[in-house]
Amino acid sequence: MKKNRYRYTTILLMAIGLCACESELDITGIKHVPLLVVNSLVNSDELFSVQVSTTIPLKDTLYPKFIETAKVSVFDGVTLLAVLPYDLGAEKYVGSFKPSPGKIYTVMVEKTSFYTASGSMKLPEKLNSPSAKWMDNTGIDSLGFATGTITCFVADPQKDRNYYEINLYRYDDFDQSWYTVIPLPTDPLLNENAIRTEKGGMLIDDRNFNGLTKEFGFVTPFGSAGTQYKFLVEVRSLSDDYYRYLESLANYRSTSGLFSDPSPVFSNIANGRGICAGSSIEKDTIQ
Repeated sequence: MKKNRYRYTTILLMAIGLCACESELDITGIKHVPLLVVNSLVNSDELFSVQVSTTIPLKDTLYPKFIETAKVSVFDGVTLLAVLPYDLGAEKYVGSFKPSPGKIYTVMVEKTSFYTASGSMKLPEKLNSPSAKWMDNTGIDSLGFATGTITCFVADPQKDRNYYEINLYRYDDFDQSWYTVIPLPTDPLLNENAIRTEKGGMLIDDRNFNGLTKEFGFVTPFGSAGTQYKFLVEVRSLSDDYYRYLESLANYRSTSGLFSDPSPVFSNIANGRGICAGSSIEKDTIQ
């Protein structure tokens, strides 16, 4: 599951710095005030990390370099938890701890000549859903080949509005790696209401199944299952801001055509741009 480390930063900076429209804009009178761009999309399975760059003027076409010399502090409530060191390989500031579900974290970024930027996040509690399952030979595709069905479950807490991202992966026996499977839902709820993410996942909220254990089915193409492992099902419980951010990215991609104004990308960073948000992950490996 290789990730493009520039993807979300690039889209965010393009949304901030560019505007596609029918007539050319006069930007000669616009003064650019550089702000820090802080991106910290963390989850319960990985070390806490923060990526820092800057906004760019409208006329610039080069992507800004990541900032390596900022002071990045992480607070657990009001208590300083850590000052994160910069990791050259990851091109971000990486801590030695994983964020915990249910906790509130604040990220503060300080850099000479910039306003101090900050953002807060809360990781949702982990789900306790039934295990996912897979059955082969449950259908036939348009070419007559047998297809299978993955069924995953979301045990939704009742008290709050909750948000989820569902991702599917297949295992490749040759290079022993996981690859994204584009979900083909059997559930009308997902077909009608889910939002597709850039990496192929599906975003959904619990308005139609609040407090219930919801079952979702997905068609698996012929020959997509591995031998050692069949599939990996990942259900992410997203914070409200995480959902709003991914939703805004999807809207941005769908409205950033040649003759349309792109939709703004959601940001929750004070005195800067970017996103601080968290998710808790539930995974099922089907063997």
